[in-house]
Amino acid sequence: MRKNFVTLGAALVVALLMALAAGASQAPSSALRPGSKVFVAEMQDGFDSYLKAALQNKKVPLVVVPTKAEAEFEIKGSSETQKAGAAKKIFMGSWHSDEQASISVANLASGEVVFAYSANKKNSVHGKQTSAEACAKHLKEHVNNKK
Repeated sequence: MRKNFVTLGAALVVALLMALAAGASQAPSSALRPGSKVFVAEMQDGFDSYLKAALQNKKVPLVVVPTKAEAEFEIKGSSETQKAGAAKKIFMGSWHSDEQASISVANLASGEVVFAYSANKKNSVHGKQTSAEACAKHLKEHVNNKK
């Protein structure tokens, strides 16, 4: 009986050590942390330029690199602008566009998506800049919470 208890105890210790080792090796490899190198992929309508500017203006603690080969992560996204129509201009007196944008950040080594966000801005005064800054703001919050 005592032999079975010792064997069971040893098995539990080995299982616990294996679980701890697996958890320790997975967490840091795919996490988006301050100082991580990111590549911003080309996006339709030049949204990548707005996003790069927003990352800088919002002081997102990531390093934007010029080539994908230098990066640990890649930011992909899309945006859409719906300009104010005649009815909106006449009845609502608004010339502002509606903006939609979404981004995702993927770890290039594992392919894992580590962050995703969608912005939907109605009556945007500054167009794509507004949706890009919303994406950058939420990305900054995500990165700063991973310290």
